[in-house]
Amino acid sequence: MKKETILKAVNDISDDFIAEAAPSGWMPKEKPAFGWLNGKVLAGILAAVLMIAILPVLMRPRRPDIQTVTPYHVCETIREAEDITGFTFAYPETYKDWKVSQISVYTGSMIEVIYADADGETARIRKAEGNDDISGDYNAYAQETILHAGAREITARGDDDSVSLMTWSENGYSCSVSFSEPLSSEDAAAFAAEIQ
Repeated sequence: MKKETILKAVNDISDDFIAEAAPSGWMPKEKPAFGWLNGKVLAGILAAVLMIAILPVLMRPRRPDIQTVTPYHVCETIREAEDITGFTFAYPETYKDWKVSQISVYTGSMIEVIYADADGETARIRKAEGNDDISGDYNAYAQETILHAGAREITARGDDDSVSLMTWSENGYSCSVSFSEPLSSEDAAAFAAEIQ
């Protein structure tokens, strides 16, 4: 008898005949509902699909020349900050009992000078090219007024007739001054008059 004939004969045997001839207690295996589509095949197909999806990400070449950029650079002197940004920044070295505690450049285009006294940070001044509000202060203040420092008009914001934030634009540059403890309008305008 040929192999094909034997195989056909075995395949044509009814499950009822097999169950009848089987020893007692033996149960035939359940045939999968979709024939060849069983759990192992499904797991294999899912693994292949995931590999196809993930492989492009894993095979992407890495660029060793890309480095993480810090958004600000602490400078030793104002001259270093001016060299980075390409513009000058004049401000008082001291004011009342405040002293400059840090000079930084943000994203290579904005200079920030922080003043501190014995209790900590007191004022923060910024200068950058353009006419945008560069203060980074998004608080809502009860009052907004215009102060005059010489010919300069300054927008001052604060509460209870005191100034917490000043902003202005002049000659293509924006400036801002924020105070941790509000100042009187006169003191704030006098401080702003020394910033160029």
